[in-house]
Amino acid sequence: MAAPATPSRSRRRLTKNQKIGLGLLLTLVGLLLLTVLFPTSPASLRYALPLGAVGILALWIGGILMGIGSRS
Repeated sequence: MAAPATPSRSRRRLTKNQKIGLGLLLTLVGLLLLTVLFPTSPASLRYALPLGAVGILALWIGGILMGIGSRS
């Protein structure tokens, strides 16, 4: 009888608390990027758009992680 094949390396999964904590951290980083670092001058809009996109993406991913982590 052959032994069942085991993967050579195991994948480490995030716990529920780690997902919620990572989601909260990403949400706070996104809020920081959107409120504090986002310039209000129209002349610097060219540099502000990528910063705003990163902030919105961080908020979105943080919300998803907190939602997944809060499930029972």
